[in-house]
Amino acid sequence: MQIRSSKRMQRPLPNWFWGVPLVLLVGVALLIAFGPEERTLGQGIRSVYLHVGLIWTGLMGFGVTAVLGIGVLLTEKPFWLRWFVPVSWVALGFYAAGVFMSMVASADNWGAVFLQEPRMAASLNGLAVATILLVLGSWQPWPRVRGALGASIIFVLLWFNFSAELVLHPQNPITNSEATPIQLTFLLVTTLFVLLAGWVVWLLRFAKLK
Repeated sequence: MQIRSSKRMQRPLPNWFWGVPLVLLVGVALLIAFGPEERTLGQGIRSVYLHVGLIWTGLMGFGVTAVLGIGVLLTEKPFWLRWFVPVSWVALGFYAAGVFMSMVASADNWGAVFLQEPRMAASLNGLAVATILLVLGSWQPWPRVRGALGASIIFVLLWFNFSAELVLHPQNPITNSEATPIQLTFLLVTTLFVLLAGWVVWLLRFAKLK
């Protein structure tokens, strides 16, 4: 039984698996290229689509990280840790990409990157704290501590963002928009990024099994 299980873990991924990210990225590109423009931002909304999709994917990833981290904290079982590690780092990668795209969106729509703008500063501070917590967790030998540190990230990020004063940044570009096509585009872009994040996590888990 153990030998059969080992063989199953080492079985190569199917060929179609490698085409999944290409399909997802093409889908994102098409949505950005042909998605509706906004009356005030015009084409500047295209960078906002990417920024929001990446940030939301990162936040959802950290939400899953919190669940897995609590599982590690309470049980210390390898099952939770094996998923916790790739999910947390992939979440960080997407969140970091979202913060970078916020700078691009800022330059597109405001003419400059305002690092002191409260929501921008909150995102940068949150990214720094998330990185530190994940690195510290990976350096120390206690799985329960690692789980607790990772689980705290989503709460830190939400606290940073909700406590930041709104100066230039809108409160929520999706719920504040009255245009259903724009809302739908935001949601579709986010969905494709979430699927891409899931693909990366699965790839990392497969590589670790090998």
